[in-house]
Amino acid sequence: MKRQTQLKASLVLALTLLLYGYNLYAAIDTLPHKKGFPVISREAAPTTAESAALAHYAMGIVYENEGKIDEAIGEYKEALRQDYESSFIHTRIATGYLLKNEHKKAVNHLKLAKRFNPDNTKPRILLALIYTSQKEFTEAACEYEEIIKLNPGSMEALTSLADLYVMQEKMEEAAGVYEKLLEKEKDRNPPLHFNLALIYSRLGRVDSAVEELKTVIRLRPDYIEAYLALGLLYEMKEETETAIGYYEEALRVDPLNKKIYRHLGSIYYKQKNVEEAIRQHRFFIKIDPADVSGYLELAYIYMSEQRHDKAAEALGEAEALGLENERLFLAFGFVKSAQKEHDEAASYYTRALSYNPENAQLHFYLGAAYERGGKRAEAIAEFRKSIKLNPKYADACNYLGYMFAEDGTNLDEAVSLIEKALEFDPDNGAYIDSLGWAYFKKGMMDEALAELERAARLVDDDPIVYDHLGETYYKMGEIDKARKAWKRSLELDPKQELVKEKLKKKQ
Repeated sequence: MKRQTQLKASLVLALTLLLYGYNLYAAIDTLPHKKGFPVISREAAPTTAESAALAHYAMGIVYENEGKIDEAIGEYKEALRQDYESSFIHTRIATGYLLKNEHKKAVNHLKLAKRFNPDNTKPRILLALIYTSQKEFTEAACEYEEIIKLNPGSMEALTSLADLYVMQEKMEEAAGVYEKLLEKEKDRNPPLHFNLALIYSRLGRVDSAVEELKTVIRLRPDYIEAYLALGLLYEMKEETETAIGYYEEALRVDPLNKKIYRHLGSIYYKQKNVEEAIRQHRFFIKIDPADVSGYLELAYIYMSEQRHDKAAEALGEAEALGLENERLFLAFGFVKSAQKEHDEAASYYTRALSYNPENAQLHFYLGAAYERGGKRAEAIAEFRKSIKLNPKYADACNYLGYMFAEDGTNLDEAVSLIEKALEFDPDNGAYIDSLGWAYFKKGMMDEALAELERAARLVDDDPIVYDHLGETYYKMGEIDKARKAWKRSLELDPKQELVKEKLKKKQ
């Protein structure tokens, strides 16, 4: 459940308890004398002021039960005129304002309720909930800390305070609160041990986290999340076989839990046990064929193993079932690009963009597919869209700049674009090569040579860099250096026919 939903549910619960948790006489009989509503015995004859206050208060309850919140607040305010220092009535008015979503007015009355009766925890609970819903976590924590001082055994306040510390990334404080809670609830509350384990793991106290999770399993052997967490922690400790053991224990508890097969698939792939990883992901798909992530993870394994056809088959299974979303079409685009089916790749990227048309990265991928498919005008348009959506997208700036340099067009813009890319990634050898090549095309040989030699130092395994370096040396009359650079380029990629021709012709 999302945190926002939990907060809303807590607020509603608190209001329900405050609004409807008492009958009228029970509420009156239990109010603190002089700090809340005046204590009135059912046998005693009330004063005129008390009678008037009771009448207005009772009428407020009636209106509240009928959902007439404005009228209820009006009656409570009339009751308040008889006793302005009534913490209870201020709290009732505050709950009315909360139901109207007027938090500022509610907070004002709750602060008054707290001032007139500092020992009353109800206003503090509501204030803490309001502050939390408004992400004012420090103020909320202060309220819970005061509640705990008044009622050290309040489990609700302690757990809420721990949650707030977690949201504030105050993990040491959160751990301290959970440790206090477990002093009261030791060996009776597995979720508390589980939460403390998560906090310990965030603090890097992995061994302590493991011990807490083992306690969870001892107390509740079917606590599936504890097995999964132990598996992950042992993965972090690089104790792979132990991790697998806990995942398999989890399967004995819940053999149809697809998450476990995902974890096993991942860990087997890290072990380079490819076929077993594939088998685990197949189990995932069998359990939930409508979950596209199973097909995506299977395709990822096939792509990593250069089995592009099998990756396409896996994604095709999802598409055949009518599963369509941005991630599926993006993955299909990657696979088709790897298969050099650039028109199909562009088609899938276009379909992905229909789900997220303002995504700069998708426009970049589409531009790359167009460029590789020979559709340069379309590619330029997509790269420009990508840069417009994200002016700091270095790859898009470099790709477009390099395209212009290759074509010998818009060379000033090419230099500007590549320099912009280098602002964000100044030691990127590919970008530096692009800049050197743009200078070469502009006839700026000294600048070109300086950048290309720097690129070669940074990326010594890129055949294109050495081809560009060879061209520059040749243009500057350094024939021996040119031939040496081209030979290095061919060593890195022997299939370059154009470079072979240069070595033959340019003696």
